[in-house]
Amino acid sequence: MHFFLNTNESVQIVSGFSSASGMIRDGKGKWILGYNHFLGKCSIFVAELWGILDGLLLIQKQGYDEVVIQSDNLEVVKIISDSKLEGSNFDLVRRIYQILSNEEKWFLEYVPREFNK
Repeated sequence: MHFFLNTNESVQIVSGFSSASGMIRDGKGKWILGYNHFLGKCSIFVAELWGILDGLLLIQKQGYDEVVIQSDNLEVVKIISDSKLEGSNFDLVRRIYQILSNEEKWFLEYVPREFNK
């Protein structure tokens, strides 16, 4: 059975505080679990990476085999998907890339915001 990870990040404009959250659904769209991570001050780009990493770690813990990770941030999807970044100095990208490289049936895809629900 396929599982889906959807992430949702936010940065509060006035304070600059960020959070990363997401949910895991089964192939029929049924909610399985959700998560939230307060990040302090960071960019939306970094918050998106944290949201993906947190979700991947939860999925690994659950032992799911076939997973589609959906992100509405095209820049993040491109950077993670770039195999040249395996040796990246950016630790979050490197950790996400390493996890995805070890999972044959896990796929990262860009989904426009209006469809990433």
